[in-house]
Amino acid sequence: MRIKEIEAKIAKLEASPRYSGLARLSDADLDRQIVLGLNEMAADWPSFGAMVSGLRASPMPADKDLAGQIEAIVSDWQAQQRQKAAQ
Repeated sequence: MRIKEIEAKIAKLEASPRYSGLARLSDADLDRQIVLGLNEMAADWPSFGAMVSGLRASPMPADKDLAGQIEAIVSDWQAQQRQKAAQ
């Protein structure tokens, strides 16, 4: 899934009454929620990188896709952090 698709799905969720709590969160709080979720996913692995590598090595196409999505999210987040630090 591409970043634009993820952003569209997040916007749809935020518009839903069920997920209206997300709409009230700041960008920093959303970042924290994402990091917490990724850390929970990686809890069964020796490291975050090992989790992504394991997903990449999986014979399951969905696992490979998930690894790519995670890498894209992390890369985008890192770029945002570098931009914030440069300002």
